[in-house]
Amino acid sequence: MPLLSFLRAAALLLCLGNFFGCSPSPVAATKPAPPTDPTAPGMVWRVSGGKVPFFLAGSFHLLRPADYPLPSPYEAAWRQTSHLVLEIAPDDSARPETQLGLKSLIALPSGTLQDRLSPATWQSLATWAERTQTPLATLQSQPPWLAALSIAVARSRQLGFRSDQGLETYFAARLPNSGKTVEGLETVLGQMTLFTQLPAPTQEALLRQSLAEADQLAEKTDRLIQAWRAGDAPSLHAALAESFQNFPELQKLLLDDRNAAWIPRLEALLQGDRPTLVLVGAGHLCGPGSLIELLHAKGYRCEPLPAEAALPSPKAA
Repeated sequence: MPLLSFLRAAALLLCLGNFFGCSPSPVAATKPAPPTDPTAPGMVWRVSGGKVPFFLAGSFHLLRPADYPLPSPYEAAWRQTSHLVLEIAPDDSARPETQLGLKSLIALPSGTLQDRLSPATWQSLATWAERTQTPLATLQSQPPWLAALSIAVARSRQLGFRSDQGLETYFAARLPNSGKTVEGLETVLGQMTLFTQLPAPTQEALLRQSLAEADQLAEKTDRLIQAWRAGDAPSLHAALAESFQNFPELQKLLLDDRNAAWIPRLEALLQGDRPTLVLVGAGHLCGPGSLIELLHAKGYRCEPLPAEAALPSPKAA
């Protein structure tokens, strides 16, 4: 299962919960998150070769309150910059055109979800819905890719992960009165549309894996977060490569193509006049085809920002 990409989409669905009809899920009793270390390196790179201070930082879109304070390089990059770049601008989901577009995006042209699934997949989904007390009627109106994300949403909520604790929300909340500007590289509609481009068999395969791996989400996510906090890009990439093994077309859509599309804008910012912090999913910053590799090929130097023995960053509200 391409977990980081699903967590990005799950974060969007959590923010748009009422729109997508996602009902609240109770928080399950889970073991507490391990203590955080603000002197951990995290995943922040200083990019040189441009005209302004420039930082690339890896994000987790869903986190828990216990995952704060952040590794200190995130605070250091925030202090040294005046412009914040996110995958999606903070106000994008509230725009009327976004809401209208989403209605069209998730509407089944005819029939139901059950009509689009094999009997075995439908039975597995019905069993999961009964076990988790999820109304099947809600899922019936969703295309297979959205049902797969809905499972990720439900399980993430149960584990205590919240979109309002994700790094994007944490830094966006600090923008007022900071004097900093913000922009997005993409839109909600653009990101969600990527899933609609998947062939029907791939969408059903994602749903089956989402069902099969729902109970493993806690363990897998904890490993990814530990690698992210430690700045262990090779381990994070290895986990990503494994998760995309059965979905090469999804890796191309969600990682490779988007990385390449972002490079011209990042280069323009590097040659601009505003010190910039770019915050994107951590999976975009590790392995072949990553933003780090692509910028290096363009002649820029990317160096991990060292951890500081500084005061912990403020805990997210």
